[in-house]
Amino acid sequence: MGTDLFVASPLLPFISEAYKVSPETTGWMVTVFAVTYAFSAPFFGWLSDKKGRRTIITFGLLLFAISNALTAFASSFLWLIVSRILAGLSVASITPLIYAIIGDIAPPNRRGKWLSIVVSGHLTALWAGAPFGTLLEHFLGWRSVLL
Repeated sequence: MGTDLFVASPLLPFISEAYKVSPETTGWMVTVFAVTYAFSAPFFGWLSDKKGRRTIITFGLLLFAISNALTAFASSFLWLIVSRILAGLSVASITPLIYAIIGDIAPPNRRGKWLSIVVSGHLTALWAGAPFGTLLEHFLGWRSVLL
């Protein structure tokens, strides 16, 4: 999940070419993902307190798979944007809850260590995602990266 936002940036020129839109316009797929994530994460945190974390994370994982498949196979730039909004919702429904779950299950004297390991994994996904995605695009095309 950590790679999802940052893997898109190096793919923008290829996506721009595929949909015949300007690179500036293509950049909106990153913006709508990030804005959706930022604004919906608090809602999913609240909802998970009401409905349970397992339910929300399961929903998020299913939506993540669906939204990335929709991104890979979007028939138009409009559908690409819609799919990135759905992807932002999915990541917002999972990532914060993972931190909450670790906070709940970690022994009090190990909570900081456990959270730092999860954060390190997330950050590794961020710095590794863009170069790995670029390499994968080179061999299999940009759509394969999102699958």
